[in-house]
Amino acid sequence: MNVNVDSGQASQILKDATIAAQDGAYRVPQDMETKIAQIFGHTHLTYKYILLTGMLAKATNHEANPLVLQAGAPLEGAFDARSLCHGVVVPFEQNALEKRLGGSNEPFLNKPARYTHLSMDNAVRRGKDRKTLERLIEVFELVNEHQNGDQALVCVLTHILAMKSRVVTFDEARFGKYVSKARLQNLIRALLSKSCEGETLALSVALLFELMAKGSGAGLVVSSHPANQSGASSKEVADVDVFEADGKTPRHCAEAKDKPFARTDVDHAASKVAEAGHSGLIFIYGPNAKPETDMNALVEEYEAKGFDLTFVSAQAFAEGVVSLAPSVTPIEVVDLLNKHLALTRAKEVTIEHCKEVIDKM
Repeated sequence: MNVNVDSGQASQILKDATIAAQDGAYRVPQDMETKIAQIFGHTHLTYKYILLTGMLAKATNHEANPLVLQAGAPLEGAFDARSLCHGVVVPFEQNALEKRLGGSNEPFLNKPARYTHLSMDNAVRRGKDRKTLERLIEVFELVNEHQNGDQALVCVLTHILAMKSRVVTFDEARFGKYVSKARLQNLIRALLSKSCEGETLALSVALLFELMAKGSGAGLVVSSHPANQSGASSKEVADVDVFEADGKTPRHCAEAKDKPFARTDVDHAASKVAEAGHSGLIFIYGPNAKPETDMNALVEEYEAKGFDLTFVSAQAFAEGVVSLAPSVTPIEVVDLLNKHLALTRAKEVTIEHCKEVIDKM
């Protein structure tokens, strides 16, 4: 029999439980807490979202079965876990919990959440992933047995709050109403002072394109992607893509490279752009990049083929964009930075570097 988990009630329970978690106000069996800690200690993000969603459902309606992933599950207490997660958990995690679980927009679209319910029969990689699935099932079986969803939810949130925030914040008192162009230039230079395996260059390029889009007033959409995954989906072309207002038609495609690169790197990036039906690539290289090819010759060769290839250093690109950028507020800059930290699934070291840069800006 299916049960209803009211989203409005769940939202309030999630808020109240987070307040209780700040004081560590909960009591659960030790084996339950140990397994919860182990699940959060694993790197698989989807299982963490499933854990929070399942406990929220149980705390909201004690008849809900947290083992359920879809309303059509062949279990008593089935409910629409995906809607609860995407409608309640995701916005709360991105704001109140500062993206500590990873800042995913639709975690239940990932493979581990595509089954009707959690089961050891679900396809999963051997090793730590399989062990995490086993622990997740055991935790939910325990909460079904003890009927302590409210306490278990606070326990889960306590562990989440102990994780590092993935959101950059700033002290408003230290800034004026707008960020000057000089300060924007210093921000880009500071971001690029550490490569973070190329992630800071991609972030800087995305931020600069956001400024360009804001100045154009054409409703352009700027999208960035996880490192080394450009072209991984139909919406991804290069490291940073700028689309027309429809969000589909490419306006600019940019490759961001902050390490030595050869012709093969350029050819690979250009081929992805061509496959997407676009005929131009801006190849932006950072302070750690050392071209192992004749860039001028390559530009001429591609031009003869009807493809517009442009090489530009990150510094020159920043100077050009910032000089024409519209006025932006500190909160706009930080919000844009957080947007692309999430889109690129930036590593912890990159997030911490960004926090330091903003603190010193």
